[in-house]
Amino acid sequence: MSKTLPNGKTYETYPLTQAQRFMFFAYKQFSDNTPFLFISSGYYWKDDFRPDLLKEALEEAIARCDSLRIRYTLENVNGNMQVMQYVDEDASPAVEEVDLSNMPYEESYQIMKGWAKELMPLFDCPVNIIRMVRLADGLNGFFMKLNHLSFDGYASKAFIVDTMSIYLHKKCGTPYPKPMRSYYDAMMDEFAYLDSDQRKADRAFWMQKFSTMSEPIFNDYLIENNRLKKTQKEHPGQRCVALYEGDHPETETLTFELSKEDSDLIMDMCKEKDLSVPCVLMLGLRTVLSAFNDNQEDVSFKFMINRRGSLLSKKAYGNRWHFYSLRTIIPANLTFEQAVAAVEDAQSEVFKHCNFDTLEMYQVKHMATKSGAISNTGTMTYDTMTFSYHAPQDVPMENDEIKATAIGVWYPTDFSAQNLYLTIKHRAGDNGLEFIFDYRTCENSLEDLKVLYPKMIEAIMTGVRNPEITMGEILEKIKL
Repeated sequence: MSKTLPNGKTYETYPLTQAQRFMFFAYKQFSDNTPFLFISSGYYWKDDFRPDLLKEALEEAIARCDSLRIRYTLENVNGNMQVMQYVDEDASPAVEEVDLSNMPYEESYQIMKGWAKELMPLFDCPVNIIRMVRLADGLNGFFMKLNHLSFDGYASKAFIVDTMSIYLHKKCGTPYPKPMRSYYDAMMDEFAYLDSDQRKADRAFWMQKFSTMSEPIFNDYLIENNRLKKTQKEHPGQRCVALYEGDHPETETLTFELSKEDSDLIMDMCKEKDLSVPCVLMLGLRTVLSAFNDNQEDVSFKFMINRRGSLLSKKAYGNRWHFYSLRTIIPANLTFEQAVAAVEDAQSEVFKHCNFDTLEMYQVKHMATKSGAISNTGTMTYDTMTFSYHAPQDVPMENDEIKATAIGVWYPTDFSAQNLYLTIKHRAGDNGLEFIFDYRTCENSLEDLKVLYPKMIEAIMTGVRNPEITMGEILEKIKL
């Protein structure tokens, strides 16, 4: 199909990709009429600031980024209105300039968070905002509000890396970054998968897995208000729970920062023993969930997979997130290192089939399981919460001042399709770990989250310092 714009130009239109369809579904199902479809962040630093060069760098990075020119439109497809997309060559966002240096940083933060929460239309109009910003105390940089259908967290960070690489090339003479890749080519790869033998194999894998596995069990992070225990009072033996995902998607965020020293211990241990950093973190999460539920060995939660295994997918921006259930059964006699390996095995099994459409996977799960529990698309789930880890994407820093002062900021919209979403990422300056809990306020206990985090860190650091300790010993150490 095609679309002709008022300027007379005509562009081919295409359906949403699988990841985009899931994002749009979650928006319409759980967060309609909210700024859920936008991801806002900023990157700021102190140096001998050259605003003219930063503006040039932003404009060049924009020109190298097809995703910033994606437009969305509604079209009648076989009698049904369907969201379609096209790339408008003339639709690059202009770089705005805003000076907030006359106010305290906290005040400017609230202003920019307000920008993140502003509603924006979706169809046949600009859907991205980029602003150069001056802040108090010599901080300068840029703010981005990007459409979540066009950018996931990896892609938004990639734009920061590209912009800073160009800025430092202009300012310090560092090498100019290599070209980015075509969003169109990456989109065509996604569509080609739909008719591939690999998709058939993936569907068969998930059908076989769901139809033959034993029934999982829900492990709540709420302590006093454990929802499975409440459910089982009325329905003895039930193992899944109806999580609230209705008309009140309002959220708040709770952020914890792990020290650089402890963060480095985790990274160094993983490097020394060739272990996966996200799997160590996921083991910490599933261990505390186990501890909160009578040392249950069978734990499930959703985790985000950013499908960027090829150079094209790494360099083409776009949204490539898929969400899958990660189920691990870890007996108490396994050592911490063995338990990390068990989590890695479970993750690797999912990775092999992670191009399969998340929404279709839920349908397959519904058909294949007797209980009918479907995470995030029905009323019942075994998955307690959602986990995502953002690996560091090294932003170039050419002097000690930038290294010491650079900050990356995520501006929450205070709306979410998830009941509880834990994002773990690396800080801009010292690469330490930051734990961000985005939780729906309608039924989550802030006090329980304040218990969950230190218990999770205690479990992780105990194992990092002594990889031969058993999981039973760690559970005893962190028991309530």
